Formats: sequence, structure tokens, C-alpha cells
Amino acid sequence: MGGLRQFIPWTFLTMSIATFAIAGFPPLAGFFSKDEILWRAYQASWVYWLVGIFTAFLTSFYMFRLWFMTFFGDYRGDVAAGTVHGGSQVARDTAHAAHGHGIHESPKVMLIPLVILAILSFIGGWVGVPGSLGGNNRFDKFLAPVFHATTPATNVNNETPGEALPPERQTEGPEPKTGHGTELAFTGVSVAAALLGLWLAWFLYLRNPELPARIAASLNGFYHSVLNKYYVDELYGTVFVKPLLAFSTFLWQSVDRGVIDAAVNESAHGARHVSDNVRHMQSGNLRSYAGWVAAGAACVITYMIWMGVR
Repeated sequence: MGGLRQFIPWTFLTMSIATFAIAGFPPLAGFFSKDEILWRAYQASWVYWLVGIFTAFLTSFYMFRLWFMTFFGDYRGDVAAGTVHGGSQVARDTAHAAHGHGIHESPKVMLIPLVILAILSFIGGWVGVPGSLGGNNRFDKFLAPVFHATTPATNVNNETPGEALPPERQTEGPEPKTGHGTELAFTGVSVAAALLGLWLAWFLYLRNPELPARIAASLNGFYHSVLNKYYVDELYGTVFVKPLLAFSTFLWQSVDRGVIDAAVNESAHGARHVSDNVRHMQSGNLRSYAGWVAAGAACVITYMIWMGVR
């Protein structure tokens, strides 16, 4: 859309807090959860940590791409014919197009929950500040009984054998032998990944907005393959969806309409045809009735004779 921050400032403010929180910038809530996840991943394997750092970078990049393309730059929606681009005319066109298309703040019933969530996204993580940053990690202690049963210690971290570990010590395993500075260094790397995503999104979509199109054109088929999700949907449609549609169409046309509906409809037509013929017997002519009675009696007598001579 572009250029919407001046028309929906409250939405822009709450979206800004959400973007920085999801990207993992301190001191927002997303920073503390991301830092804890990455630290635990490193405890398991440095490979997991690398995957997590790359994912954190991608998260920051696509969130700030969304942020820049929606709220910054020029309005890119439908503009009335005759618009002249360039100079201050762009700002006037943006304002005209935005107001002409009814861009305005959401009602309070939507804004108030957004503001509340934005405030919690900003301060919510302060409850669970890890020990490396001077906190006591209340969330980890609070949730420990949920994820880890109380079991006797096995001489890990010098606990007495047979002693039940307190919830705050029941983690995924013993802490690695690393110092306070090491954990802070890993925190710095995660923040650097978020900053890198912010810078790359700014460079591509605000500083040089024409550059992504040139990069896409230079990649040729690879870009279109990624854009179309490696054509997985098309392959799935060809292999599964279209055959199922063809088979269901056959069942509908041939079985449902040709057999089931036809049997019901033809039964109705047959009953109507029989009733049309039979009703002509009710002619009101006494001689006709007598003839039918005689014919019926003859049929009954014939049947009785045939049964008698068998």
C-alpha cells in the first residue's frame, strides 16, 4: 500500500511495536523469548543455533519489509486518472487517493485491543528476564513443573543423590560450562541478526525500491519458481485435484443423474403414463362398465379353470 502512517497513526504505532517485538529487539517481549529459544538451541547443538539465527534474520527481514512497504514511501493503491508523479504532486496524490478510498483509523472496538496488545508486547518480556541480563527468569521457573517431572538427582551439578530437584533446576539438561560473557555474546549475535534484517529491508524496499524488481529479473526462472512455491500447488492440482474432479463429474453425470435420478424420474413418468391410461376406464358409460366387469369375470373364470385342471 505505502505511505499510510500519516492516515492511520495509531495502527502504525501498534504495528511498529509488533514489528520490533517479533523481530526480537530489546527490550520488547519478543527479544527475551527469542534469546531464550536460541540459548536453549545452542545447548542442544550449535547447528540448531545456526538455523535459529538464520530464521531470526528472515523474520526480521520480512516483518520490516511489510512495515516499510505498508507505512512508508508513496501510496501505491488505485489513484484517479490524470495523476502526475514526481515532486510534491506525489504527496498530494497520496492524500487524495488515501482519502478517496476511505483510509482511516479503525473504530475503538478494534484499536483498544491493539493498544493493549502493543503495551504487553513492549513490557511483557520484563517478567521473564533471564539471569544473564540481571533477572531471575520467572517464566522458566513457573513453567518448569509443566515440562519436567520432579525426579531424583543423579549427581548433576553436585546435587545430593536421591534429592528432588527444585522446579527452577529441572531444565532440558545441565547448563553448559560457559560464562556469563558467552551468553551475552550470543544475545548480541541475535540482536545483530535482527538489525541485519532491518537494514536489508530498509535498503531494498525504502532506500532502493526499484532494486528488488531488478534482482528478480536477473534470477529469471529461479525467481518465478520460488514465487510460485516451486509449483507444488500446480503439481498437486494436476495429480490429485483434477482427477478427483473428473471422477466426481463422472459420478455426478453418469451415476447420479443417469442412473439414480433417471430411475426416480422414469418411475414417476411410468406411473403417470399408467394412470393416464387407466383413468380412461372411468368414462361414465354403463355399457363400458358392464364390458369391463364381464372381461374381469372372464379373467377370473379362466384363472379358476386353469387352476382346476393343473
